[in-house]
Amino acid sequence: MVGEEYKESTIYKLVKLLKENVLRILIILREEEKLRWKEIQEKTDLPVATLNRSLAALKDLHFIMKEGEFYRLTWTGRLALDGLFLLGLRIGEFPSSEKIEDIVAERLLARDVVLAILIILFASLKIRGRLDIKEFENALDEERKVIYKIIGDFEKEGLLKFDGKVVEATDKLKEMGLVDILSL
Repeated sequence: MVGEEYKESTIYKLVKLLKENVLRILIILREEEKLRWKEIQEKTDLPVATLNRSLAALKDLHFIMKEGEFYRLTWTGRLALDGLFLLGLRIGEFPSSEKIEDIVAERLLARDVVLAILIILFASLKIRGRLDIKEFENALDEERKVIYKIIGDFEKEGLLKFDGKVVEATDKLKEMGLVDILSL
């Protein structure tokens, strides 16, 4: 399945988490601001083991934090969730009857990704005060490898076709909603 080198990747962990219905936890915490464990369990109806594993993983990724008895979103978690909503809204803005020129779609996606990276980069600079740009570039190259691995996993599940240059959605993927795709 997944090579050992990918299991420690934050991106891989996030995609794996989203497959475990973690999106429901994030959405509920966004709506309610802060909740106790029992309230999260009641609202998500997740099995205890899944909920505990998901909460621990979300804390490890700094998407949520625990203050006393309460869990709440961190700014990172809020940013990630807002990004998912924004992406869903952006995709939903285009009428299904119209096709977007491929080059325009790639440019829009690249622009949105770069904007998200810049926001996170400046937030990190504010907190840490410095950034080794070469190390950052090397880390981005490693994360790019994870993207290809995830694309390969989705291809194995029959959701994508990939010829090494172009990724194409199958009918199975096209029929799914964004939340369904991220919850696979």
